[in-house]
Amino acid sequence: MKKIHLLLLSVTLCLFSACHNDIWDAIDGLDSRVTKLEELCKEMNTNITSLQTIVDVLQSNDFITGVVEIKKDGEVIGYTITFGKHDPITIYHGQDGKDGQNGADGKDGQDGQNGSDGKDGSTPVIGVAQDTDGVYYWTLNGEWLLDDNGNKLPVSGKDGQNGTNGSNGQDGTDGKDGQDGEDGKDGADGQDGKDGKDGITPQLKIEDGYWYISYDNGTTWTQLGKATGEDGKDGTDGEDGKDGQNGTDGKDGQDGDSMFQSVTQDENYVYFTLADGTVIKIVKGSGSNDQPNSEFIFTITYDPNGGEGVMEKDTFYYGETKNLTSCNYKKKGHHFMGWNTKANGTGAPYTDAHQMTIEKNITLYAQWQEYEAVDLGLSVLWAAFDVGATAPQEIGYLFAWGEIEPKEYSQFTWSTYKFGGYSQLTKYCTEGAYGILDNKVTLDLEDDAANVHWGGDWRMPTVEEVTELIEKCKWSGYVYASGNGNSIHFPVYGHSYFGTMHYGYRAWSSSLSSQNSNYAKDFYVHDRDINMKLYDRERYLYGFIRPVKDKK
Repeated sequence: MKKIHLLLLSVTLCLFSACHNDIWDAIDGLDSRVTKLEELCKEMNTNITSLQTIVDVLQSNDFITGVVEIKKDGEVIGYTITFGKHDPITIYHGQDGKDGQNGADGKDGQDGQNGSDGKDGSTPVIGVAQDTDGVYYWTLNGEWLLDDNGNKLPVSGKDGQNGTNGSNGQDGTDGKDGQDGEDGKDGADGQDGKDGKDGITPQLKIEDGYWYISYDNGTTWTQLGKATGEDGKDGTDGEDGKDGQNGTDGKDGQDGDSMFQSVTQDENYVYFTLADGTVIKIVKGSGSNDQPNSEFIFTITYDPNGGEGVMEKDTFYYGETKNLTSCNYKKKGHHFMGWNTKANGTGAPYTDAHQMTIEKNITLYAQWQEYEAVDLGLSVLWAAFDVGATAPQEIGYLFAWGEIEPKEYSQFTWSTYKFGGYSQLTKYCTEGAYGILDNKVTLDLEDDAANVHWGGDWRMPTVEEVTELIEKCKWSGYVYASGNGNSIHFPVYGHSYFGTMHYGYRAWSSSLSSQNSNYAKDFYVHDRDINMKLYDRERYLYGFIRPVKDKK
């Protein structure tokens, strides 16, 4: 009997020892898998930041200067990429997910059932894609990565545009003594446009065997899925019989290559192929003088197409997106309509300061349209719109009387006026006034903004021609003046007058005031009386210019 007890004890110890070794083997295997997954997670976060840099490089004036392999145990596991202007980046290859462990043997019994499959381990696939607005956004497993409000997450930030300033207050009506009434209060400045959202850098982590992602630098985390393959379940117990069969192997975890399928290069480009097949191509540079190879520098040549002036060529690097230079050309009697790749306008059209990317040298031709002259049945033809506008509804430039360069509202003061200060006039000064007397009462063409900007026979209207417009035309509200079956439109704009918003239009004549040389004649229509009127107004103040031309 004693021998039997010793035998049972020996069997028990052996079984315990074997079981103990199996447990520790399982723990060691789990630790190894977790360590490797944590290494993978770290590499994936590095790849996310590197991918963000690649998109920034693509959208800016930069290029690749070097690609160096990273090796481990003789195998290439990644690359270090250097750029002309951006900091270097590192890209790692992914590693395969690990198999789920076998299910444990079923206990003694009649044919225990097979252990069930371990659940798949999966690795999130992070990528980028360009949407129809030209912006690159993050993707997750082939779908747009969205924030809590359902908005796509941009890879790179973009500044918002500034808001437009509010319109300026206009002069009050004449006081009883013949002098100008008190100036209207300035319109409040428009609020600046909000800055575009900064580019988002997603972050990944593994916790309790699950993948998590954060869009806010780790403040909050969202669970994505299980990171490791689970163990197969044990076979079901039976009564005194044969051992149950081993549980089936857990399925392989998905490959850990979450972003890059490959990084390849040729003589001119480096190609980054993402997991979804997207290819990002970036030009290689010479690595000297911070310049890419010359064959990847393109130019846009601007042709005046009958106009006059000088414009330098624009230089574009491959993949660079930027705005065209605003047109500096002028053509007498015409206004600029935009650019075209053909002189006759039958090619590809582009607006002024259009944002574009080019991959070859091109020439853009200025497109012109003759200024429209409207016959209202008066002694002169009136322009359809103001100097500085391209359509009747557009607001034109603001000028002081006799000045040919437009200004911002804050610049209209006596101290900045071209022809001297109050009672210290250097031109257009009549007898009885203070300054250099010349007795000129009508602007010379060299001081006529309409003629300087539009050329030809265009000029500013005299006070007599404005009077004719006021008295002989039929007015529709304060917007249209019509006669002879035709009409012209005055753009309505808003301004604050003693705290109340009013709307109207104000423009200069070419005539000096007959009362005081510090004043000139302008014409003004507003919603307080719905009729155009003539005013004596200080010359340094602002007004639009509506040109006229003589009938031929």
